[in-house]
Amino acid sequence: MPCTLAGGVAARCGTFTVPENRALANGRTISLRLAVVAARDGGTKPDPLVHITGGPGGSAVADAVRMLSVFSELHESRDIVLVDQRGTDASNRLECPPPPESLRNAAAVQAYVRACMTIDADPRQYTTVPAMDDLAEVLGTLGYGQVNLYGASYGATAGQYFLAQHPELVRTVVLDGATLLDVPIFELWGRNAHRALRRILERCADSRRYATRYPRVRREAFEVITALRRKPVRVQGTLIDAATAGRAMQSLSRSPAGAAQIPWIAHRARVRDWAPLARAVRRETGTFTLTRQVMFWSIVCNEPWARWNPKRTAAASRGSYLVKATAIDARLFSSVCSAVPRVAQPAWSTRRVRSDKSVLFVVGGTDPQDPVSNVARATRELPNSRTVVVPAGGHGSVQLGCMPRVAQGFVENGTAAGLDARCAFRYVPPPFVLR
Repeated sequence: MPCTLAGGVAARCGTFTVPENRALANGRTISLRLAVVAARDGGTKPDPLVHITGGPGGSAVADAVRMLSVFSELHESRDIVLVDQRGTDASNRLECPPPPESLRNAAAVQAYVRACMTIDADPRQYTTVPAMDDLAEVLGTLGYGQVNLYGASYGATAGQYFLAQHPELVRTVVLDGATLLDVPIFELWGRNAHRALRRILERCADSRRYATRYPRVRREAFEVITALRRKPVRVQGTLIDAATAGRAMQSLSRSPAGAAQIPWIAHRARVRDWAPLARAVRRETGTFTLTRQVMFWSIVCNEPWARWNPKRTAAASRGSYLVKATAIDARLFSSVCSAVPRVAQPAWSTRRVRSDKSVLFVVGGTDPQDPVSNVARATRELPNSRTVVVPAGGHGSVQLGCMPRVAQGFVENGTAAGLDARCAFRYVPPPFVLR
C-alpha cells in the first residue's frame, strides 16, 4: 500500500511473512517490514537497487533518504528495495529488557543474557543466513530477477552472505566499508583504529595552517589516553578513563566530520580543559555497550567473521590507544556469548566468498574499522572486483565527493572494467576545527 517514509519519501510499504525456522514444516512465522521506492520513470530497468543496512540491527527502511541521495541517478530508472532484517524494528524486533544497574561482573552479565534468551522466539534463527534467505524470498515474490546489492558496514558482510547463498539473483554488488569474511574484524579493532588515527593526525600536521595551531598534533591524542590510563578524570558527572576516551576517539574517527574535531579535543585535554572530550564521550556511543537487540548478539556470537578472542585481541591491540577498551569489550563479548544459544554456521562462512560477479569495494582511507587491509587481495576470489579508496574517507564513504557518481556508473555498466575512479583522490574533507 502507498506510504510515506521518514523524510517524506513516497513508497509502497507492506509486510511479508516467513517461517522463523525453515526446517520446521508448521513452525512459527514472523512478519518482515519492507518498502519499495518506485523508479521515477516507472521502472524501465528490471534490476532494482537493494539496500542491506549495517549494525547488525539497523533499519533499511529508515535509510530511504540516504539511499535516494546517494543513488539518485539510478533511482531514475530503478526501484529501490528496502527490507528490515528479521529481529529489527517492525520485522519482529526482539529486545532484552533494560539491564539492571548491578550488571557489573561476568556472572551478572551471563545471568541477564541467559534470562533474555528465554523470550518467546528462537534466538538461533536470527543470524545472517536465514535473513538473506528472507531477502531472496521477498525479491522473488516481488517479481525481480537479478538485483544490485548495496551493503554498508555489517550490511557489506551480509551482502557477501547473500552472494554466497543466492548468486543467481545478483547482478552487481557495492560493498561500502567492508571486511572479507576470513578477516577477524573485532580482533583487529585496536590495531586498525590506531593506524587510522595516526593518518588523521598526520594529515593535520602536514598542513602549515593546522600545524601552527597544533604543533604537537601527532602526539597529543595519544598522550591524552596515556595520561588517563594513569589517572582518570571526572568532568560534569562524566568519568573519563583511557577506555572511554579511546572509544570516543575511535567513534569520531569514523567520519571526516568527526575526525576534524580530534586535534582540537586532544589539544584542549592536554591543557586540562576536559570539557570537549567529556562532551565527545557522552555523545559518541561505545562499540560494545550492552546492546539489547537479540539478533545482534545471535549474529556476533555465532558467525565466524565476528570472532573475538581476548588473547588474540590483546596481542593485536598491543601498543594501540584502544588496548584498554578492546580488552574490556572482548571480555564482555565472551561473557555475553557464553549465554547466547549456539547454532551451526555453513562451512563456507569461514572463508572468502568466491564469485565472478561484479563487485565494487568502497574504502575510507582512514576507516578505523574496515581499512583497505581488510579487503586485501580481494581479486583472488572475486576476479571481477575493484577496490576504490577515498583517502580521507572514514567508515562508509560512498556518499563522499564523486563517489556517488562512481558507484552509480559501476551499477549502470554492470562491471568495474574501465571504471574511472581517479576523482576519489580529489575528495576534500571538512577542515580541522580551530578554536
